[in-house]
Amino acid sequence: MTKDEDGLELTGEEMVALATSVALCLSKKLTQREVCLMRTFFQTVASNLATIEYTNSLCKTKNDKR
Repeated sequence: MTKDEDGLELTGEEMVALATSVALCLSKKLTQREVCLMRTFFQTVASNLATIEYTNSLCKTKNDKR
C-alpha cells in the first residue's frame, strides 16, 4: 500500500515501526501481567477489525453484483 491508498499517511514500514515503538514504550511501564492483558486486548481489536473488514468486503461484492 502506498501513502495515498491507506489514508493514514503511513507506509507499511512506518506502521510497523510505530507499532514496535508503542509496544516497547508500553512494556517498559507495565508489569508482565499487564503486558499479557494488553496483548489480549489488542489481539481482540485486530480480530474484530479483520471481521469488519471481511464483512464490508462481502457487502461491497454483493452490492456490486446488483
